Amino acid sequence: MIDRAIGIAGLSFAILFGVLQYYVPQFPSWAAYSGVIVGSILLGASAALLITHGSTRKVLEPAKAALLRLHVYADQRLPDVLLVENIFRWYYLRQGIVAISPEGREPTNFLMSTLFIAFEHDVVISSLKVRSPNIALPAHEVKEFNQRFAIVAFSGPLTEGTLEFTVQP
Repeated sequence: MIDRAIGIAGLSFAILFGVLQYYVPQFPSWAAYSGVIVGSILLGASAALLITHGSTRKVLEPAKAALLRLHVYADQRLPDVLLVENIFRWYYLRQGIVAISPEGREPTNFLMSTLFIAFEHDVVISSLKVRSPNIALPAHEVKEFNQRFAIVAFSGPLTEGTLEFTVQP
């Protein structure tokens, strides 16, 4: 909307100052030329805004699928990427929690893992599957899944092997 207002203002400046020099003879010629130049600049800015807004308004069709296949390790190493499809970025977080019993004697260790996946293109929200061909997966939960990202939390340690996340219709 602002692009059209700038265009109208530019057109008005150009016409007003262009005609003003002929109807008011004592009007300085430098002011008339300056008004026409400012009007032309405003018209150009309006055209540029129209062109750039027109190209960004295109809505892409959401992707039908996404895939992330990782090789995870049982130690502190980061997972290796095996296969990526429609994934912009991912982040794997391992958290170690040490809790002490109410009597203060025996420490208990908890190991939790969280994976954050950001999709390159929006996906059709359908189902997110978490599976592994060679790991007995601990209890896990999809904390958030929308067209732009997914968060999966594992409530126990992951052993070494392949971990696969797929979004399919």
